[in-house]
Amino acid sequence: MIKRFATLAAAAALALACAAPAAADSPAATPAASSNVNAQNYANWDASPVNSYLAVGDGTFTRVEHMGNAAVVEEYDASFRLLTQRTIPMELPIWGGYFAGREFNFFVFGQSNPVESDSVEVIRVVKYSKDWVRLGQASIRGANTSVPFYCGSLRMAEAGGYLYIRTSHKMYRSSGGGAQANMTFAVEEATMEAAGSAHLVEDVGCGYVSDSFNQFILAGKDGRLAALDQGDDFPARRAVVSIFSERAGGGQIASGSVVSIGLIDFPLPAGGDYRVTGCSIGGFGETDSKYIAAYSYDGAAVSTGPKTRSVFLATVDKESGEVTVSRLSQPGASTPQLVTLSGGGGYVLWNGTDSAGAVTDELHYAAFDAQGTPGQVETVRGSLSDCAPVEAGGSAVWYVTDAGAPVFYTLNEQGLQKRTATGGFSDVAESDEMYPAALWSVSSGCLSPVSDSEFGRNVPCSRSAVVLAIWRALDSPKPQEGALPFTDVDPGSEAYPAILWAFQNGVAHGDTAATFSPDSPVKRCDAVTLLFRAAGASAPQDGKNPFSDVPADAYYAGSVLWASSRGIAQGVTQTAFSPVRAVTRLELAAFLYRLSLGQ
Repeated sequence: MIKRFATLAAAAALALACAAPAAADSPAATPAASSNVNAQNYANWDASPVNSYLAVGDGTFTRVEHMGNAAVVEEYDASFRLLTQRTIPMELPIWGGYFAGREFNFFVFGQSNPVESDSVEVIRVVKYSKDWVRLGQASIRGANTSVPFYCGSLRMAEAGGYLYIRTSHKMYRSSGGGAQANMTFAVEEATMEAAGSAHLVEDVGCGYVSDSFNQFILAGKDGRLAALDQGDDFPARRAVVSIFSERAGGGQIASGSVVSIGLIDFPLPAGGDYRVTGCSIGGFGETDSKYIAAYSYDGAAVSTGPKTRSVFLATVDKESGEVTVSRLSQPGASTPQLVTLSGGGGYVLWNGTDSAGAVTDELHYAAFDAQGTPGQVETVRGSLSDCAPVEAGGSAVWYVTDAGAPVFYTLNEQGLQKRTATGGFSDVAESDEMYPAALWSVSSGCLSPVSDSEFGRNVPCSRSAVVLAIWRALDSPKPQEGALPFTDVDPGSEAYPAILWAFQNGVAHGDTAATFSPDSPVKRCDAVTLLFRAAGASAPQDGKNPFSDVPADAYYAGSVLWASSRGIAQGVTQTAFSPVRAVTRLELAAFLYRLSLGQ
């Protein structure tokens, strides 16, 4: 069985079922609806774990969103067309978060510990492969935690083979008086063994902050861990504090000195309620020389909402620790979002508010350079959510839902674009029996749609297109050293390595000794012959040929008999195969898809 056909067989088979089971990948027609618009906003001490995430793949986007008792995982193509959908079950009742690592995916769940038992599992970190096979877990027990993720958030970073998790918890009454604080721990990714300070309240070596209402962490370009907390107490009284350690890795949260740098000193408000900071942190990132933080603040630590808050961008020099703060807006701003770009600099984004303090769809953004210096503020129509923007090809991309399907936003130098996620194609109906094949062929990377809305179901396939699709279905095997003898195949073309491999392995031949005719349409009989050769199949010895238009002595007779007996290729009628008619893109998708099912 061909490798890609074998590995995708289980997932593709689900498209034929009435309903896919939990945690199973299947082609999907309808994006999951939710409402996350403005969910990044919080008042003072009511931040919460992020529910919405976007990860960038090779020409794809993966949406992960916590919904009820599961996380929905959806893969989209570059045009934000839904390709596959699955659910990951909640393993403990409280949602913590998701992280797309370089080699693995991670989920964090938690549960309360009202009896304050050191044997109760309060946090579980679960590791999945990139194709969503559950690989293991790490458990944090007790950890001076009665409620995990309490009055705070959870974010993760990875470095040196470790996953670093920074969050918050409500502590035991017996040891912390039931107070709230941050907590930080590491998990070795290979073994899923927990390490570091998961429960030592007094351990400032992991950047302990008492009453920490929002937490960020990143593994810096220089090998150091950096964290950002919205604190109101220790170690710097009523301040937003960044904690920087010398380096990450080795199972330690921080090896070397830890430096705390206050970004804002909050005055104690009238009435003495220290929880009212008038501030909400929206993002934390870095450039080569700076740490960057975006937040909204009323300047007096009195407000509980965005009506009186302005957006600020703060930078911390990595060498000197010097803090620079830029005010970007007048009062009336939501909690911002922040994204840094690999080319240096990035964007800070926020929404305005109306006179009553309600968030509007007036979206403001400012680009900043590698030194964290912001440029001109631009204003467009759009929204934010708790989905932090990610970089894709130099653009910032995020999604927003408002009681419906995701709307994907793309921001770059050309401005803002938005597109509502779609499922399927305008020329292949969801009720069409070929619909699963069309979606599968796109999600597997074998074929690409002809446009944003069309699959191109009736478009004839060229010789190069058929060979390229089969080659991709084989996981793009590398051809041997050498060159094609064909003068009409451009060595720089996308299909060249596929045609070279097919020629070297006897899958495809030229139409003459010197030409391949890459743009010529492929007959149905030749399409199944190429598949037959690529699969290394043998013709049935005792099968009956049901097609009157397939002569027994034709060069393609064995291939057609093999494909029809396996259910891979069907006739246009019960007795006619139409071997010389050009194969269409939808027919080719169906051939590949049925072969992937093991037919």
